[in-house]
Amino acid sequence: MKAVNHPGRLTKIIAYAAAGAAVLAPAACAASEAGTDGKTSIGVVLNAASNPFFLAEGKAIQEAANARGVKVSVQYANADVSAQTDKIDTFVRQRVDAIIVDAVDSDGIGPAVLRAKQAKIPVVAVDVAAAGADATVTSDNVQAGREACKYLISRLGGRGTLAIVDGSAVSAIADRMKGCKQAIAANPGITVVASQRADLTRDKSMKVAGDILTAHPDVDGFFGVNDPTAVGIALAAGQRKADVKIVGVDGARQLTDLIGRGPIIGTAGQNPRELGRSGLDLAVRLARGEKVDPGPKLIPTFLVNSDTLDDYESWG
Repeated sequence: MKAVNHPGRLTKIIAYAAAGAAVLAPAACAASEAGTDGKTSIGVVLNAASNPFFLAEGKAIQEAANARGVKVSVQYANADVSAQTDKIDTFVRQRVDAIIVDAVDSDGIGPAVLRAKQAKIPVVAVDVAAAGADATVTSDNVQAGREACKYLISRLGGRGTLAIVDGSAVSAIADRMKGCKQAIAANPGITVVASQRADLTRDKSMKVAGDILTAHPDVDGFFGVNDPTAVGIALAAGQRKADVKIVGVDGARQLTDLIGRGPIIGTAGQNPRELGRSGLDLAVRLARGEKVDPGPKLIPTFLVNSDTLDDYESWG
């Protein structure tokens, strides 16, 4: 879905990539200097294999590790913080050199992160924050929520009613909600009639959205905090023949293929591949005893709609 034969569009793609590269420049400079001896081992435990975002993230980590001669074990926790905790504890017993975690619960994973650090194993959080992690790389989720909701509000003409389907207790979701609320606060003609939590899956979000539509059949728009949520909302709207506009966050192909063909009008696209590559680089550098910036590294997002669809390379 990447267009390169239009000068204007190519300029946008280059600018988008350059923004991400600028954020990651310090990490990239050390890429050729660390973790190329075939001895560094990294344990990776991501959220859930049912979500194409985490699969893309894991594939990027594996590919980056292969290119650098680093041993990685990429595992998934099936959206279960207890399972994720167990996998981190197993990596600690195996004495890996570093751990990468895409947390199911940003605070709930904290005790396992602490045990890893007590064992002198550094931990890198990717995609969402993890309490106690030595380094963090995430998308700019405040930007994502703000731009998605700003676009939705503009398509509603700055007036109307919105409903929000929230998600699990991780920093990325909280930041998207923060950004969306910033956009809403700047538009006094918008009223939020419902905000309910699902679990970031299509099926649960479909049920939650259905309940909202039953209570508020005339709602004008929905913000779904990730793409599976937005797809679930669209399915619920289709069942009830509701005339709504929907935006999400992620940029997965399962959603971008639907833009312009129904109620879904846009999404804030993330780059899970860059998150994975950057997380791997940070983990290798920490494993080799290098100092890294403890502050979060933010990867810009990209507003995908019918006008920008050809400028964006989707994933999943």
